[in-house]
Amino acid sequence: MLKIDLACGNNKRPGFIGIDSVRTESTDIVHDLTKTPWPLDNNSVDEVFSSHFIEHLTGDEFIRFMDELWRILKPGAKATMIAPYYTSMRSAQDPTHKQPICENKFLYFTKAWRQLNRLTHYPIKSDFEFNISYAISDPRWRDAPPEEKAYAQRHLWNVVDDIIVVATKRDTSSLGRTPDAVSQQHNESYTRMLNARDYLDTDYQYLQKLMTGWAHQPSIQLLVQVRESEYAMLANMLDSLAAQPYPAWSLAVLAPTACPDPAIADLPHIDWLNLGTTDITAKQAFDAVVTERGGDIVVNLPPGSEFDPFCLWRIAHEFATRPAIQALYTDDDVIRLDDERVDPRFKPDFQVDFYRSCDYIGPMWMRRDAYLSAGGFSEIGGATHYDLGLRLLDTAGIDAIAHIAEPLLSLPVSPTLLIADADAMSAVKAHLARNGEAGEVMPGSLHATWRIEYQHDTAASVDIVIPFRNSLEYLEPAVDSLLKHTTHSPLKLLLVDNGSDDPDCQTWREKIETKHADRIRFIDADGEWNRARLNNIGAAAGDAECLVFMHHDTQVLDDRWLPRLLSHAQRAGVVAVAPRQITPGERTLDFTGSIVGLNPFIGSPDRGHETLEYPGYLGRQQVDQNYNVLNSACLAVSRKAFKQVGGYDETMGLSTSESDLTLRLSEHGRLVWTPWATIAHYSDDAPPLSGKDLASRQNSDAQRRLALLDEERRFVHRHIARISHETAWNPKLALGSVRPQLDVGCAVAWHHLPINDIPRIIADPVQGAGEYRVLAPLRAARRAGKALSAVFSPPSPDKRRIPSLQDIARLEGAKSYIIHHGFSGQHLVMLQQIRDYLPELLVVGSMDDLSTAIPPESSVFNQWSRDTRSRVRESLALCHRLIVSTEPLAEFARTMVDDIRIVPNRIEWERWKDVHSLRRTSEKPRVGWAGAQQHQGDLALIAEAVRETHEEVDWIFFGLCPDEIRPYVKEDHGWVSFDDYPSKLASLNLDLAVAPLEVNAFNEAKSNLRLLDYGILGWPVICTDVEPYRNAPVTRVNNSTRDWVEAIRAHVGDLEATAKAGDSLHDWVMANYILEEHVDDWLSHHLP
Repeated sequence: MLKIDLACGNNKRPGFIGIDSVRTESTDIVHDLTKTPWPLDNNSVDEVFSSHFIEHLTGDEFIRFMDELWRILKPGAKATMIAPYYTSMRSAQDPTHKQPICENKFLYFTKAWRQLNRLTHYPIKSDFEFNISYAISDPRWRDAPPEEKAYAQRHLWNVVDDIIVVATKRDTSSLGRTPDAVSQQHNESYTRMLNARDYLDTDYQYLQKLMTGWAHQPSIQLLVQVRESEYAMLANMLDSLAAQPYPAWSLAVLAPTACPDPAIADLPHIDWLNLGTTDITAKQAFDAVVTERGGDIVVNLPPGSEFDPFCLWRIAHEFATRPAIQALYTDDDVIRLDDERVDPRFKPDFQVDFYRSCDYIGPMWMRRDAYLSAGGFSEIGGATHYDLGLRLLDTAGIDAIAHIAEPLLSLPVSPTLLIADADAMSAVKAHLARNGEAGEVMPGSLHATWRIEYQHDTAASVDIVIPFRNSLEYLEPAVDSLLKHTTHSPLKLLLVDNGSDDPDCQTWREKIETKHADRIRFIDADGEWNRARLNNIGAAAGDAECLVFMHHDTQVLDDRWLPRLLSHAQRAGVVAVAPRQITPGERTLDFTGSIVGLNPFIGSPDRGHETLEYPGYLGRQQVDQNYNVLNSACLAVSRKAFKQVGGYDETMGLSTSESDLTLRLSEHGRLVWTPWATIAHYSDDAPPLSGKDLASRQNSDAQRRLALLDEERRFVHRHIARISHETAWNPKLALGSVRPQLDVGCAVAWHHLPINDIPRIIADPVQGAGEYRVLAPLRAARRAGKALSAVFSPPSPDKRRIPSLQDIARLEGAKSYIIHHGFSGQHLVMLQQIRDYLPELLVVGSMDDLSTAIPPESSVFNQWSRDTRSRVRESLALCHRLIVSTEPLAEFARTMVDDIRIVPNRIEWERWKDVHSLRRTSEKPRVGWAGAQQHQGDLALIAEAVRETHEEVDWIFFGLCPDEIRPYVKEDHGWVSFDDYPSKLASLNLDLAVAPLEVNAFNEAKSNLRLLDYGILGWPVICTDVEPYRNAPVTRVNNSTRDWVEAIRAHVGDLEATAKAGDSLHDWVMANYILEEHVDDWLSHHLP
């Protein structure tokens, strides 16, 4: 081992290599330590000692010293530094001393602290964990009681002689590999998600309504310990608190000085506790506040924490309406100096094994009595939240800890960066001791993670069950690896032979059975291949306490696999354990636990994409986890639990047996997945084919495929309800990909407004028209307090998000599903699945264009295929109801669906109420048109009229402006976003608007939406005499240039009459087409 004594002088420690700038008998290497680099390699030194040297360095020299120290030390190696304490006369008396040495100086050499205090611009690279002690020579204080000694150290001069600092270099292999490292990949998606999860001003009505049902309005006590350098961060936190609509909160600030702003100190709901004038500890101060203040809910937060708009209300609501919970936690993110929210952490519901492996929770909100019963504020500085959380787990229990799957809290830095591994591991050891569990706590593979090897008085007996039929190329290495790497006793390998007829396999069986008769037993089981049946036969043939079911195509990699599985399997409350599985050779993840609903239906996160070193989202690939299902090729199960659930269901014996078994087991105990036991899996899991000739094998394959489809369908029917209760997968994470991704394409209002007594509606609209047909009515219904929605939105302007069955199934409590123009092949499959698996959900088709008759001139013509009519018919037949905008559309669909309702388009007043258009703002009358790109054929109707009148009027075009017309157009305005559309349209200040339409089946079926947009602004309109524009107070013309020109000239020749026509149209729109006045009508057609 390489040990270095820096600035050794004449007193080099025994066994160390001495370095000094002066040659002495102790000096092995002469080097000026203020000059860098030192003559030592990176990561080469096992231990460093330096006594009474660092006080001789300037500030810049000390930074370089610490960075060099960090460079040369091996990961996890320690450096001990001794220096005169700043309150000691020894610190001041030596004229060569250049700086006093105190505890807080070393904070700057911890990366997390620099990030927390916005000091990443400091020229410091090192990242240490520190342990600090003191040398006291005066026996009056050295031998004093702890309280007196602590007071003297803090407040009296010349009590402490030296400060002793032990710096531990953080493991460089884990730098950048923290549990939250993968969160940074989601920042762009997270911004989109936050933008879509908008809060409306009218949402406060929901809060007030729900609060009337509370038996009591809980008060919230926030605890914050702050350094003087963090006062600016505290100010941001106070601003965020002041913006909360929930008023019942108070804040206790523990600070080293008096409050710098007397106005803050005088506020009745803020307690400013100045530790500089008292000798009490942070624990004593905070516990006294909690005891005396009497708040119902307590939380300890870092300074700089900020709050989502409804954070405090939501916390209070959960405690007020769920009396059984004693604590809860939320999802969170990190807030930057520019107020950008990044690094989201979307957590699973409470998992005891995950929590024992890392503090994925961070700050926990607790009932006051639960906080006090758990022992109050933690004195473990490097694991404050974690230690208190573990103590609360001990006193309150697993079921008393709830989770709000919403990012309600923004923290100044990720909590995992503030964890001191040694402190956290000490907290876990104490937690295990309190629960009477024996186990060794060891560092994990990531910073801020650790693992537990549970210890048991006796080793459980084990039966390993492997069904097979032939497949010797997989079976032989599987058995060989078990014999080589399994020394556990008592143990038996039960090999269930399902009619193997391969001569090589039979020869191998005879040989291995003879050689290992004491360890292997073969069981013959004829009949069709059914893994569930064969596993049951194998289990019945043994009597061991623990059953390990393995596929024949697995391979054990080392001797630790079974001890580590049994470490968990023998724990009380654990019913099944599965190891990590990798693809042989490639080391790619093959099994990492299972999620109900994850693609394809039972999916494994990151499967097939990453290697076994990958940290995973929240570090989950490197720590023990709890799941509700384990679709594993290797499964250790308690025989008692196995019998309790009746073993494998033999009707699920082809592909879903493990998933079905573990879903049932999860109702009786915990399922554990562990990365600390790893096996290889070749994925040769398909049921074997029978028959020798081609025809027989093809027939066998066809029968097998049909049987698999039937089994999978029955499995989905049995377990689909579990998707909405999948506690191991946050509802903000997408189900369509095994790689954890944010589901930015589905905004679910009832996730952040948890209201159960108003209808929930799922909507899948197209872009453009979907705003009027679906989205605007849903917004109006939400503002009116009459409905909440979950809306699927497109990933980009040229793509449509098509939800899966799983996406729909997890939207719990929805009454209806609105599918707008859902005529694609994917939509048809999804609709068939919904009707089969979710029969209670009302499927409402929505149609406002005659998709089977799109004009060839339209820019969207090529988006539809020749079989559109057939797909429309098939889609509508799968809907319970069809909503259309016009009578011609209803007539078109009359034979396709029984329940057809006509609901006209309407204007959303909330969007238009503040926009106004002016008249006669130009020398010439302003005549114009507004519309999107698919109207080439319509605009061709007025091209000649534009040419003939362009010297008499100013033509204004907004949106599409064909090239042949552009020379005659005064103003050509490009398209804008939907949100900007009303104000942009109004700014055209038209005196007259035109609405040409080709006379064809497509346009005859259209709505009068263009007249509504024009009319709400008071614009008079000339339009084609076509069905959708009849019965409106407008001027209708035939599509001839003469008629268009004459009508235009008539209107601009009498602008007073024209203005009155605009007023008449405006009144007509206001009287009949304001959406907010027809919310109940719209809902009646879209709900059961």
